[in-house]
Amino acid sequence: MYKNTKGFSLPETLIAFSCILMIAGVFIPFLIDYASQLQRLQYEVEALKFLEEGVEKAIVSHEYEDHTRMYKGVRYELDWKGGGNEEACVQYHKRGADPHEVCISKAE
Repeated sequence: MYKNTKGFSLPETLIAFSCILMIAGVFIPFLIDYASQLQRLQYEVEALKFLEEGVEKAIVSHEYEDHTRMYKGVRYELDWKGGGNEEACVQYHKRGADPHEVCISKAE
């Protein structure tokens, strides 16, 4: 008798498909969390860039003014605290999310 060697049988196909689903079930939540962490880090990097630009401008012009900027749907607010030039903070938040803050002080 001849054996059927033309392809996979139905049980083999179902086992392979279930293995793929199990692997995807483990890694997809990890990838979603990783993507959200990456996005939060990108927001923080933009806040640090805005803070650096504001501090450099204040050092050159000796004018400690608050500024606001929108970038990719996120609002960044530069705020001078502590009597003008003691501390500079950038608060950033996206709609529907909690605000975050990055600060630098003269003592650092």
